[in-house]
Amino acid sequence: QKNVWDSLNLLRAPLEESVKKSRNHGWRNDRALFQETGDLLGSIDLSPGWYQQGRGPPNFHPKVSRLLKSGWERNGAWQWVNEMCEFHALLSGMLAIIHPRMYTSGREARIHLEMEAKRRKDVDMASILPSWNSVYNSMSIMVNCATPYHTDINGWEQWLDMLVTVGNYPPLDFVVPTLNLQFRYNPGTVIAMSGSALEHRVGHTNGNRACLAYYMWHNVHQLVAVQLCPQPNLTDLEPLINVNS
Repeated sequence: QKNVWDSLNLLRAPLEESVKKSRNHGWRNDRALFQETGDLLGSIDLSPGWYQQGRGPPNFHPKVSRLLKSGWERNGAWQWVNEMCEFHALLSGMLAIIHPRMYTSGREARIHLEMEAKRRKDVDMASILPSWNSVYNSMSIMVNCATPYHTDINGWEQWLDMLVTVGNYPPLDFVVPTLNLQFRYNPGTVIAMSGSALEHRVGHTNGNRACLAYYMWHNVHQLVAVQLCPQPNLTDLEPLINVNS
């Protein structure tokens, strides 16, 4: 946890740049939602290949997010991705256990996307994909930011997003009103859920907290002809259950 939090200093410049004074940029960059006394503030997105809003296959091809494009290496995002290799491998391993078919689908999509980048001679994508050690093809980093009730528009209802919280802060709750559930959101907690199907919220807190949210774009899978896997089922885990019984 400490390593993850400390690594965010590499992203200080783009994080601070992301904080806006107006709601016109969406709630993720609304200054009113940030803890102003925190050591670090901001919200950024990273992806080795995604679609801009209103664009998708077959007429368009995914692009590398701005902070990971060639020529932006000095902003710290490239170095951060490299330093998080082991951490991202751990999270991918967790997904392989709780949703094996989604893990397989995400890994296959990443391999095909790298092949597509080479075929199209996309230098930006071909450069960053070898360092992107996660089966998730996109992520958001939100530092000292509360989140209002919302559903995520970037995922797929049958898939599991992964939310990681780190830092040093007082007790905080993760609320899912649709299911009338409220979880204690302590530092080090990892929540896997369908963020596009279930409304959720995390309120303000003192101290320092960062949320790393990982998700997949279904239209990237469609581009590289990787089948969209269904929601997880108990039968997916039967081989593991039999081994342990």
